[in-house]
Amino acid sequence: MVGQAGMPAPAARPRGPKLKFTPEDDQLLIDLKENKSLTWKQIADFFPGRSSGTLQVRYCTKLKAKTTQWTDETDQKLRAALQDYENEKWRIVANKVGTGFTPVACRERAAQLMGESL
Repeated sequence: MVGQAGMPAPAARPRGPKLKFTPEDDQLLIDLKENKSLTWKQIADFFPGRSSGTLQVRYCTKLKAKTTQWTDETDQKLRAALQDYENEKWRIVANKVGTGFTPVACRERAAQLMGESL
């Protein structure tokens, strides 16, 4: 283990100026990932000085979201998921309240108690 007697010290990590991603870098990264179906290790070969992990984080946190567009289909899926959640939420509440109360009854009573429609 590192730090124990007889164990070698970890190799020093190269310290240099942090490489900033250019718009061209971002476009190349998007193209390689989305159009060429390369692995992250293969993609790293196009970016000297950058690790596959760095590129993956850049793509997943900064670029992928920017390339995904909402469509009518995804909007419908979101609406359906929200409705499913809404229905399920009141089923869970009714189960916690106890026997004899339906999900609708719980939703309506909660609206009365809070003075607003839920």
